[in-house]
Amino acid sequence: MTAHGAQLDRLAALEEERRFLLRSLQDLEREHEVGDVDDHDYRTLKDGYTVRAAAVLRQIDDHQAALPAKRPRQRGRTLVVTAAVVAGSVGIGFALASAWGERSSGQEITGFTPGDESRILLTSARDAMSTGDFQLANQLFAEVIEMERARGRDNAEALAYFGWTLALLTRGSPDEAEAERRLDAARLALVQATELDDDYADPQCFLAIVEYQFRGDADAALPYIERCEASNPPGDVATLVAGFADEIRAAAS
Repeated sequence: MTAHGAQLDRLAALEEERRFLLRSLQDLEREHEVGDVDDHDYRTLKDGYTVRAAAVLRQIDDHQAALPAKRPRQRGRTLVVTAAVVAGSVGIGFALASAWGERSSGQEITGFTPGDESRILLTSARDAMSTGDFQLANQLFAEVIEMERARGRDNAEALAYFGWTLALLTRGSPDEAEAERRLDAARLALVQATELDDDYADPQCFLAIVEYQFRGDADAALPYIERCEASNPPGDVATLVAGFADEIRAAAS
Protein backbone atom coordinates (compact mmCIF):
# COMPACT_ATOMS: atom_id res chain seq x y z
CA MET A 1 0.00 0.00 0.00
CA THR A 2 1.26 3.47 -0.85
CA ALA A 3 1.79 6.10 1.82
CA HIS A 4 -1.11 8.04 0.33
CA GLY A 5 -3.36 4.97 0.53
CA ALA A 6 -2.39 4.32 4.14
CA GLN A 7 -3.16 7.93 4.97
CA LEU A 8 -6.60 7.65 3.40
CA ASP A 9 -7.29 4.45 5.36
CA ARG A 10 -6.28 6.14 8.60
CA LEU A 11 -8.45 9.13 7.75
CA ALA A 12 -11.41 6.83 7.10
CA ALA A 13 -10.90 5.15 10.49
CA LEU A 14 -10.74 8.52 12.21
CA GLU A 15 -13.93 9.64 10.44
CA GLU A 16 -15.67 6.50 11.68
CA GLU A 17 -14.45 7.16 15.22
CA ARG A 18 -15.69 10.74 14.94
CA ARG A 19 -19.15 9.56 13.90
CA PHE A 20 -19.25 7.16 16.84
CA LEU A 21 -18.21 9.80 19.40
CA LEU A 22 -20.54 12.50 18.10
CA ARG A 23 -23.43 10.05 17.97
CA SER A 24 -22.55 8.98 21.52
CA LEU A 25 -22.84 12.62 22.60
CA GLN A 26 -26.26 12.80 20.97
CA ASP A 27 -27.39 9.58 22.67
CA LEU A 28 -26.09 10.84 26.01
CA GLU A 29 -28.13 14.05 25.66
CA ARG A 30 -31.23 11.99 24.94
CA GLU A 31 -30.65 9.64 27.89
CA HIS A 32 -30.06 12.57 30.25
CA GLU A 33 -33.25 14.29 29.10
CA VAL A 34 -35.37 11.22 29.95
CA GLY A 35 -33.61 10.66 33.29
CA ASP A 36 -31.65 7.52 32.42
CA VAL A 37 -28.36 9.28 33.27
CA ASP A 38 -27.96 11.44 36.40
CA ASP A 39 -26.38 14.90 36.31
CA HIS A 40 -22.99 13.82 37.67
CA ASP A 41 -22.56 10.92 35.23
CA TYR A 42 -23.88 13.08 32.41
CA ARG A 43 -21.27 15.79 32.97
CA THR A 44 -18.46 13.25 33.43
CA LEU A 45 -19.38 11.33 30.29
CA LYS A 46 -20.03 14.46 28.26
CA ASP A 47 -16.65 15.94 29.18
CA GLY A 48 -14.92 12.67 28.32
CA TYR A 49 -16.66 12.30 24.96
CA THR A 50 -15.99 15.95 24.11
CA VAL A 51 -12.27 15.68 24.86
CA ARG A 52 -11.99 12.45 22.85
CA ALA A 53 -13.98 13.89 19.95
CA ALA A 54 -11.84 17.02 19.90
CA ALA A 55 -8.66 14.92 19.83
CA VAL A 56 -9.99 12.81 16.95
CA LEU A 57 -11.16 15.88 15.06
CA ARG A 58 -7.74 17.45 15.46
CA GLN A 59 -6.14 14.32 13.96
CA ILE A 60 -8.62 14.43 11.08
CA ASP A 61 -7.74 18.08 10.55
CA ASP A 62 -4.02 17.21 10.44
CA HIS A 63 -4.52 14.30 8.03
CA GLN A 64 -6.71 16.33 5.71
CA ALA A 65 -4.17 19.14 5.66
CA ALA A 66 -1.49 16.65 4.58
CA LEU A 67 -3.51 15.33 1.62
CA PRO A 68 -3.07 16.81 -1.87
CA ALA A 69 -5.26 19.87 -2.35
CA LYS A 70 -8.60 19.26 -4.05
CA ARG A 71 -9.91 21.42 -6.84
CA PRO A 72 -12.11 24.16 -5.35
CA ARG A 73 -15.83 23.53 -5.50
CA GLN A 74 -17.95 25.76 -7.69
CA ARG A 75 -19.86 27.73 -5.10
CA GLY A 76 -22.48 29.09 -7.48
CA ARG A 77 -23.57 25.61 -8.53
CA THR A 78 -23.76 24.44 -4.91
CA LEU A 79 -25.95 27.38 -3.96
CA VAL A 80 -28.29 26.94 -6.90
CA VAL A 81 -28.82 23.26 -6.03
CA THR A 82 -29.35 24.04 -2.36
CA ALA A 83 -31.87 26.78 -3.08
CA ALA A 84 -33.73 24.55 -5.55
CA VAL A 85 -34.08 21.71 -3.07
CA VAL A 86 -35.45 23.84 -0.24
CA ALA A 87 -38.86 25.38 -0.87
CA GLY A 88 -39.72 28.99 -0.15
CA SER A 89 -37.69 31.70 1.47
CA VAL A 90 -36.10 29.28 3.96
CA GLY A 91 -33.95 28.26 0.99
CA ILE A 92 -32.04 31.51 1.44
CA GLY A 93 -30.89 30.32 4.85
CA PHE A 94 -29.64 27.04 3.43
CA ALA A 95 -27.88 28.82 0.59
CA LEU A 96 -26.25 31.25 2.98
CA ALA A 97 -25.19 28.40 5.26
CA SER A 98 -23.68 26.58 2.29
CA ALA A 99 -21.67 29.65 1.31
CA TRP A 100 -20.50 30.10 4.88
CA GLY A 101 -19.56 26.44 5.18
CA GLU A 102 -17.19 26.73 2.24
CA ARG A 103 -15.04 29.36 3.93
CA SER A 104 -11.60 28.09 4.78
CA SER A 105 -10.57 27.95 8.42
CA GLY A 106 -8.58 31.13 7.97
CA GLN A 107 -11.63 33.07 6.80
CA GLU A 108 -13.78 32.70 9.88
CA ILE A 109 -15.00 35.86 11.54
CA THR A 110 -13.41 34.99 14.86
CA GLY A 111 -9.84 33.80 14.49
CA PHE A 112 -8.70 30.49 15.90
CA THR A 113 -5.25 29.07 16.44
CA PRO A 114 -4.29 25.84 14.62
CA GLY A 115 -5.66 22.81 16.44
CA ASP A 116 -8.09 24.90 18.52
CA GLU A 117 -10.80 22.58 19.85
CA SER A 118 -13.55 25.14 19.27
CA ARG A 119 -12.59 25.49 15.60
CA ILE A 120 -12.55 21.74 15.18
CA LEU A 121 -15.97 21.30 16.76
CA LEU A 122 -17.25 24.18 14.64
CA THR A 123 -16.13 22.31 11.52
CA SER A 124 -17.95 19.20 12.70
CA ALA A 125 -21.09 21.25 13.37
CA ARG A 126 -20.96 22.51 9.77
CA ASP A 127 -20.67 18.93 8.54
CA ALA A 128 -23.72 17.88 10.57
CA MET A 129 -25.70 20.85 9.27
CA SER A 130 -24.76 20.10 5.67
CA THR A 131 -26.16 16.55 6.02
CA GLY A 132 -29.41 17.82 7.53
CA ASP A 133 -28.67 16.62 11.08
CA PHE A 134 -29.79 19.89 12.68
CA GLN A 135 -30.13 18.38 16.16
CA LEU A 136 -26.49 17.32 16.26
CA ALA A 137 -25.36 20.54 14.61
CA ASN A 138 -27.26 22.58 17.19
CA GLN A 139 -25.64 20.66 20.05
CA LEU A 140 -22.17 21.16 18.59
CA PHE A 141 -22.69 24.89 18.01
CA ALA A 142 -23.78 25.08 21.66
CA GLU A 143 -20.53 23.31 22.67
CA VAL A 144 -18.52 25.92 20.77
CA ILE A 145 -20.41 28.74 22.50
CA GLU A 146 -19.67 27.19 25.91
CA MET A 147 -15.98 26.64 25.11
CA GLU A 148 -15.51 30.18 23.86
CA ARG A 149 -17.35 31.74 26.81
CA ALA A 150 -15.18 29.73 29.20
CA ARG A 151 -12.28 31.61 27.59
CA GLY A 152 -13.99 34.95 28.13
CA ARG A 153 -15.15 35.58 24.56
CA ASP A 154 -18.16 35.06 22.31
CA ASN A 155 -18.27 33.54 18.84
CA ALA A 156 -20.62 35.28 16.41
CA GLU A 157 -20.74 32.39 13.94
CA ALA A 158 -21.52 29.78 16.58
CA LEU A 159 -24.28 31.99 18.02
CA ALA A 160 -25.75 32.70 14.59
CA TYR A 161 -25.84 29.07 13.55
CA PHE A 162 -26.96 27.83 16.95
CA GLY A 163 -29.93 30.18 16.55
CA TRP A 164 -30.56 29.16 12.95
CA THR A 165 -30.46 25.39 13.59
CA LEU A 166 -32.66 25.84 16.68
CA ALA A 167 -35.20 27.68 14.53
CA LEU A 168 -35.10 24.90 11.94
CA LEU A 169 -35.83 22.33 14.66
CA THR A 170 -39.18 24.04 15.33
CA ARG A 171 -40.53 23.39 11.85
CA GLY A 172 -43.29 20.79 11.89
CA SER A 173 -43.25 20.56 15.70
CA PRO A 174 -46.60 19.31 17.08
CA ASP A 175 -46.06 21.27 20.31
CA GLU A 176 -46.79 24.88 19.37
CA ALA A 177 -45.89 26.27 22.79
CA GLU A 178 -42.51 24.53 22.80
CA ALA A 179 -41.87 25.63 19.22
CA GLU A 180 -42.59 29.23 20.19
CA ARG A 181 -40.19 29.01 23.13
CA ARG A 182 -37.50 27.63 20.86
CA LEU A 183 -38.09 30.40 18.35
CA ASP A 184 -37.69 32.96 21.14
CA ALA A 185 -34.38 31.35 22.14
CA ALA A 186 -33.28 31.21 18.50
CA ARG A 187 -34.10 34.87 18.01
CA LEU A 188 -32.15 35.81 21.16
CA ALA A 189 -29.04 33.99 19.92
CA LEU A 190 -29.33 35.62 16.50
CA VAL A 191 -29.70 39.09 17.99
CA GLN A 192 -26.62 38.45 20.15
CA ALA A 193 -24.69 37.50 17.02
CA THR A 194 -25.68 40.78 15.32
CA GLU A 195 -24.57 42.72 18.40
CA LEU A 196 -21.15 41.06 18.29
CA ASP A 197 -20.64 41.97 14.62
CA ASP A 198 -23.14 44.32 12.99
CA ASP A 199 -21.56 43.77 9.55
CA TYR A 200 -22.17 40.00 9.68
CA ALA A 201 -24.91 39.26 7.13
CA ASP A 202 -25.90 35.74 8.18
CA PRO A 203 -27.78 36.44 11.45
CA GLN A 204 -29.52 39.46 9.88
CA CYS A 205 -30.81 37.23 7.08
CA PHE A 206 -31.81 34.49 9.52
CA LEU A 207 -33.72 36.96 11.69
CA ALA A 208 -35.63 38.13 8.62
CA ILE A 209 -36.52 34.52 7.81
CA VAL A 210 -37.59 33.77 11.38
CA GLU A 211 -39.79 36.86 11.59
CA TYR A 212 -41.36 36.54 8.14
CA GLN A 213 -41.37 32.85 7.26
CA PHE A 214 -41.75 31.34 10.72
CA ARG A 215 -43.85 34.03 12.45
CA GLY A 216 -45.54 35.70 9.51
CA ASP A 217 -44.56 39.22 10.57
CA ALA A 218 -43.32 41.15 7.53
CA ASP A 219 -43.03 44.41 9.46
CA ALA A 220 -40.68 42.85 12.02
CA ALA A 221 -38.68 41.16 9.24
CA LEU A 222 -38.18 44.30 7.13
CA PRO A 223 -35.35 45.98 9.09
CA TYR A 224 -33.44 42.71 9.29
CA ILE A 225 -33.63 41.96 5.58
CA GLU A 226 -32.51 45.52 4.82
CA ARG A 227 -29.52 45.10 7.13
CA CYS A 228 -28.84 41.74 5.50
CA GLU A 229 -28.70 43.40 2.08
CA ALA A 230 -26.50 46.21 3.43
CA SER A 231 -24.09 43.66 4.96
CA ASN A 232 -23.11 42.36 1.51
CA PRO A 233 -24.01 38.65 1.71
CA PRO A 234 -22.05 36.26 -0.56
CA GLY A 235 -22.50 37.22 -4.20
CA ASP A 236 -24.37 34.06 -5.19
CA VAL A 237 -26.87 34.63 -2.38
CA ALA A 238 -27.44 38.33 -3.11
CA THR A 239 -30.02 37.65 -5.83
CA LEU A 240 -32.00 35.35 -3.55
CA VAL A 241 -31.86 37.92 -0.76
CA ALA A 242 -33.04 40.70 -3.09
CA GLY A 243 -36.06 38.67 -4.18
CA PHE A 244 -36.90 37.79 -0.58
CA ALA A 245 -36.55 41.46 0.40
CA ASP A 246 -39.00 42.48 -2.33
CA GLU A 247 -41.47 39.90 -1.04
CA ILE A 248 -41.19 41.24 2.50
CA ARG A 249 -41.56 44.86 1.36
CA ALA A 250 -44.70 43.97 -0.57
CA ALA A 251 -46.18 42.23 2.49
CA ALA A 252 -45.19 44.91 5.02
CA SER A 253 -47.80 47.48 5.98
